[in-house]
Amino acid sequence: MFEWIETNPPLAVPETEYRRLLGYPKNCELEGRARELADAARDWFSENGRPWIYAREAAALELRNGTVRLAGADFSSPQLHATFAEAAAHGAVLVAVSAGKECEEHARELWQEAKPDEYFWLTIFGSAVVEHLVTIAAGRICAWADENKMAALPHFSPGNSGWDIAEQTALWNLFRQIADGHLPGELDVLASGMLRPQKSLLAVFGLTRNLEKARRFAQLVPCESCSLPGCRYRRAAYSHSRFQFKSIKFSI
Repeated sequence: MFEWIETNPPLAVPETEYRRLLGYPKNCELEGRARELADAARDWFSENGRPWIYAREAAALELRNGTVRLAGADFSSPQLHATFAEAAAHGAVLVAVSAGKECEEHARELWQEAKPDEYFWLTIFGSAVVEHLVTIAAGRICAWADENKMAALPHFSPGNSGWDIAEQTALWNLFRQIADGHLPGELDVLASGMLRPQKSLLAVFGLTRNLEKARRFAQLVPCESCSLPGCRYRRAAYSHSRFQFKSIKFSI
């Protein structure tokens, strides 16, 4: 049974990914005030951030009548079901990541101090941290899967990838059940499906033993959306990120 808890993940968020989330063109460098704000956000997080990762295998997987039953919990995402069926998935790894409550609390302080620029750049850096944590988790899961003659599938999350945000609560309840109180940081789900801290993510990585299918269809493995550098398990070239934090609210 695979379980992984990381309370001190590396914070080497790629500059290219940070700029992408900020909305900068691919080859545009940060200069002047923008460079100052970017460095300040990165430095603050390096000294004060408390990011974490939790991953746990959920081996019991059933596909029936368009529903994905995972460890006894039912989910109705058509895209999740279609991908798992196409890949002949037999199990999954549940992953929770968070940039930590400290980032959100400091962003609130910056907003209350009438520092919207500093607030914005730290908030976006928090989003970049979450994407980076998912990338780290994907690399670890791919390595474990490869060692056990399996392949990991692209990750799916409620609110993205054709999965209704309303099922965030059900996924969170499943997390609490399998984690049995072992999550390394604070996390909760509001009635709306929003996570608290906001810079957090719940994800499901499917697992398949059908390696031939994974080799033939690059879309069945997460490589195209995984920017982990130097990965020796890569089956396809990195092209772009599958998810973004598109909603930026200037009130917290």
